[in-house]
Amino acid sequence: MGVPESPIEETSSTLLPPRPSKVSLIYPPAQLFPFKVGRSVSKRTKVLTIIAYLVSWFLIFVFLSRKSKFSPVVSTKENVMLLECGDNPLWMGGYSACGLGAERCGPFENQTYTFRCPSSCAGASKYSMSTVGDQNVIYKPYVIGNEDGYRADSFICASAVHAGVVSQLNGGCGRLYFDGPRDKFSSSNQNGVQTIEFDSYFPASYKFDYALSSSNCYDLRWAITGVNIFLSAVFAYFVYSPSVFFWGMFIMGFWSIVLASDPPPTNNYPNPGAEVISVAFERLLPTVFIGYVILKVAIMPTMKKYNAQLTKTVLWVGAFWIGALNNYTFDELPLDRFVLEDIQNLPGGLAAIIIVLLVILTCAIGQAYVIWKNGKFYPYLAAYSIVFTSLIVMAFVPEETLRIHHYILGLLILPATAFKTTLSTLYQGLAVGMFLNGATRWGYDSILQTPYALNRGGPRGTDLAYFTTTSENFNGEWVAWDYPYYPSSNWTGFSLLVNDVERYRELFNHTDLEAERYMYNWYFRVGMYTEDGQMSDYTKAGIALANNGSWVDPKPGPS
Repeated sequence: MGVPESPIEETSSTLLPPRPSKVSLIYPPAQLFPFKVGRSVSKRTKVLTIIAYLVSWFLIFVFLSRKSKFSPVVSTKENVMLLECGDNPLWMGGYSACGLGAERCGPFENQTYTFRCPSSCAGASKYSMSTVGDQNVIYKPYVIGNEDGYRADSFICASAVHAGVVSQLNGGCGRLYFDGPRDKFSSSNQNGVQTIEFDSYFPASYKFDYALSSSNCYDLRWAITGVNIFLSAVFAYFVYSPSVFFWGMFIMGFWSIVLASDPPPTNNYPNPGAEVISVAFERLLPTVFIGYVILKVAIMPTMKKYNAQLTKTVLWVGAFWIGALNNYTFDELPLDRFVLEDIQNLPGGLAAIIIVLLVILTCAIGQAYVIWKNGKFYPYLAAYSIVFTSLIVMAFVPEETLRIHHYILGLLILPATAFKTTLSTLYQGLAVGMFLNGATRWGYDSILQTPYALNRGGPRGTDLAYFTTTSENFNGEWVAWDYPYYPSSNWTGFSLLVNDVERYRELFNHTDLEAERYMYNWYFRVGMYTEDGQMSDYTKAGIALANNGSWVDPKPGPS
């Protein structure tokens, strides 16, 4: 069975005969030069040249990637932790993960750790609501303190950028050491990182050892990306076979994302480098299969007998890298996920989504005109109507949230780009890059996700305990709390956070205050647990003030 040259076969007639589109030839000598070169050499020579070029490109890429991620650190023989920008493997995670008094995360003195950070960590942010004392922290670097001492749960690489230990542009290596408890963490703004202030006690802090030299430790992602963009442009200009062009770009783009520009998260895996390679091969096979469909559905109709090599190089390849480098292009917009809660929480999110939707609508109208000119308007209209009707139906599925991931958005765009026009060339490269970035970095998440799957450690809307201690009855000797009046779950005990660390997990509903605690403010938050270990959300912080021994009631809602 033959494969159609467009994604949808014509099934109905139109009022006017089709007028096939074509790409405008700006400066024809440059557009047609590769064909002239191709006609002057034999087929065997062309094949061998392309193979040699691709092998050389791949070897250069492997060499630079190995030096960037896996080369040893010259001045230390210690094991080096390969971190992501938002990692802190020394602190286990949630408020109760380190156990009572954070004992499971200790010891907090006489311990050193050597680490390696990627570039661009100044913006390593919390993407779910977190609490530091009485401050809600979201969409800002999770770095608490300054170079005199960082709170032990701070992101290591973002802290290292703030301290000047590693470079925002090139990453680097460093060594930290635990410095015991501190009773104040001052904020500052330097090296592009605004830190968070915390005015009370925390059981652990760390500092950086500035004596470590990491002259052989750089993240070369920008050099690798620059080399790949240049070599891909040369490749695209001289290669006019649609299949060879597409697979060369597709495979090299995949590995460039995996090993350089946007590696998959490794979730504190003991050997992150090996885990990245494992995840990459897990995703490679389905990605290649979808790539084959993309080739037949969109690339071949556009690129077959495409005689504008310079246009293809500038527009398709340029847009491809804009999409593939999504974490440095579109991620700069004030948008996180196309989820209502995220749009509302992110400053400028609503305005950004309106602008993005207007741009998409404008481009869609232009492509609809191209489709109409080519006599395929009604088949496309029918196909996209089915797709969007399905999306609307899915949006109303109970207990599920519709998520249009990067890879899905790219796949939705691609069929409408299967035409020989200048703008179709641009849109197609962008859509392929977006698909590749989403599939490679994040995998194939479901288009329907539960609230639990979308939650990134923030409040989940559970029952809330409440403090029976108030500003009116506080006596300075104890703090008390209780279950909600109408619980929806069988809560059996309480968890008390004091200064963001779990200090109490019992059935009783109060705790005594020690006299020395009035040296500084104390922040109390209470949650509940069930017999099988399920936790509720914590309340916002009630504050025992040091200056006058009074109590500040917590604000409503979870933290």
